[in-house]
Amino acid sequence: MERGTRTEIPFSNHWVYEDGALTCDGVPLRDVADAHGTPTFVYSGSCIDHAYDRLVAAVPQPCLVAYAIKANSNLHLLRRLAARGCGADIVSGGELRRCLQAGMDPAKIVFSGVGKTDGELALALEAGIRAVHVESAPEIDALEAIAAERGVRAPMTLRVNPDVDPDTHPYIATGLHETKFGLELDAARALLPRVVASPHLRLEGVACHIGSQLGGPDPMRDATEILARFAVECVEAGAELRCIDAGGGWPIRYGDEDAEHAPWPDFGAAIAEGLEAGGAAKLGLELIVEPGRALVGDAGGLLTRVIFIKEQADKRFVIVDGAMTELIRPALYDAYHAIMHVREPGDAAHRPADVVGPVCETGDFFAIDRAVPHLERGDLVLLRGAGAYGMSMASNYNSRPKAAEILVDGGEARVIRRRQTVEDLWRDEL
Repeated sequence: MERGTRTEIPFSNHWVYEDGALTCDGVPLRDVADAHGTPTFVYSGSCIDHAYDRLVAAVPQPCLVAYAIKANSNLHLLRRLAARGCGADIVSGGELRRCLQAGMDPAKIVFSGVGKTDGELALALEAGIRAVHVESAPEIDALEAIAAERGVRAPMTLRVNPDVDPDTHPYIATGLHETKFGLELDAARALLPRVVASPHLRLEGVACHIGSQLGGPDPMRDATEILARFAVECVEAGAELRCIDAGGGWPIRYGDEDAEHAPWPDFGAAIAEGLEAGGAAKLGLELIVEPGRALVGDAGGLLTRVIFIKEQADKRFVIVDGAMTELIRPALYDAYHAIMHVREPGDAAHRPADVVGPVCETGDFFAIDRAVPHLERGDLVLLRGAGAYGMSMASNYNSRPKAAEILVDGGEARVIRRRQTVEDLWRDEL
């Protein structure tokens, strides 16, 4: 909508054109590029705060928000979320150490993942985390042995695979039978008596996670109902459950959707309905949810500069200095990211082009045959929705130094990760 010389961008109101220049919470992105170079990740602190508050409000009962830090594990962002009471969902010992370094309460950390090493399990017990989400019988063996060596009871949940289609990209679907994640329900039931009887295991709860960027709330409801029924079975088998973890999957908009996603309160209601239908609502269990991109995805953008415009007879390439080394999602998932000119394009005609990076892979692209504003060498563009799975999946492929990360907060832009130098590329090599 227009407010004088201010143009807000639909569904991302921290990106605003002011006097024809794209800003993040009032800070001109051209100033960010001039001060810090490109490519650069830019995040809105207020957007992260708002996303956290919105998600908490969307769940119709008190809950622990365990942020899936794989989405973006920058220490500054972890500290920011921890200050609001947020916990963490982790999948490695390195992520656990990040959370501890950021000052997160270990009692608010849950540990997912199918391949936890003995060292990682030992670290989790030493740190005093909330629970280890156990995903296989051999993992139970390992956790029990490590706990016995230390003379403790290991807090754990049984992560089950409910075999529910999450209506999302197959690479980020984690709750179907054929995926590597979680225990089949029959396998979990078979393990239950042993877990309940073990003097070195403490069954804290049950958990599931069916996938990221869910297509709607129905899969979340169905999975939660299955999980709730299993929780009741656990209690009937003698387990003293304390929590039920419904996982993540809360979607964000990237700009290519045919229709808006269901609002987050619908997903919160779906969880509540599933708990009620499965009989677990009466158990008084603490609810845990594991959002990732929902908290940080929309807050971030990748600021990049046009190097060349390459014209061919039937093709036009906009070559930018950002690449799959900064944002691999388009190459990996054919994911869509809205592209904005840092100078307001007005009514100028858009032309189809491939927006690509300089890396020596055909898959190094951000858009194919996308209608984009008129662009020239040296222009700046922003790829929206890059706050999640951008920097956390970045690489040094082609010996490219990793980008800087900038947080806009209170009208100021501050560096929260410095740009790598060329010397950093071989600093650890012998």
